[in-house]
Amino acid sequence: MRKLEQLIDELYQRRHKNELDTVMPVIGDEGMGKSTLIMQLAVKYCMVRDGEAPSIDHLLSRICYDRADFKAAMAESDKRALIIVPDAARILYSMDVAKSEQKTIEKDLMDVRGLEYMILLGFQSWKRIGGEIKERRSKLALKIPRRGLVRVYGREAMDERIDEGSWPSSTMTDKFGPLDGTELWDEYQRLDEEKKRERLAGEGSQDVDDVKKQEAKKVAIRAVKPWAGRPQGMTQRDASKLIDYSESWVSEVIRDWKEGEYRDLVEAKEAVIA
Repeated sequence: MRKLEQLIDELYQRRHKNELDTVMPVIGDEGMGKSTLIMQLAVKYCMVRDGEAPSIDHLLSRICYDRADFKAAMAESDKRALIIVPDAARILYSMDVAKSEQKTIEKDLMDVRGLEYMILLGFQSWKRIGGEIKERRSKLALKIPRRGLVRVYGREAMDERIDEGSWPSSTMTDKFGPLDGTELWDEYQRLDEEKKRERLAGEGSQDVDDVKKQEAKKVAIRAVKPWAGRPQGMTQRDASKLIDYSESWVSEVIRDWKEGEYRDLVEAKEAVIA
């Protein structure tokens, strides 16, 4: 992956040494080697930054497995830090995330531009990448069409993908090898499995505050009844008094419901007869 290594070197010299960061989506379906490529890019970035190979412990410590990890990494890391998010779609733009939370994450990404971070984001498809990253924050994207092959797309090519709906010719292509059998890969897989098991175990329980907010959203939607073209129920101000949240909070919930959010709380069919 000589070309990719040269690319990382150039990014560091042209961007990270000039008070700019790099937000790099790496796109690849399951089993195509997305995590393998991300780890190799991470190693190269650390070598360019520090002049020596990073320790396995350091690399693994830079991986974010949930939204709290990612926000903490952006808020607390030193300049030119490496931030790795192998499953970015799940923790940044998963379908069950409220739009307000997505907007907060996008704002955070805008706020850290001057901290010179290298942020590697793994996505299974182009469609799962959020608008802010896809349309503005990333200046290039890496796509893995098959295992061992990567195509690099610059900002103009990404804009063409957005406008035309299909990928143009890639800006650059390169190959990358496997990490199977290396100590780094063995430790990464062990940690990845551990974190996934923790996530699965935790998904069955919700934080008390989250449960309270979910119930408040349900009450607000049912009270305002926004499904008949115009509200047929309470005003948003009166609904806010029922749940002890602000009128602006209720307004945002209603707007998001109209755009398709929170249908797990109040389905359209339920709404019609409510």
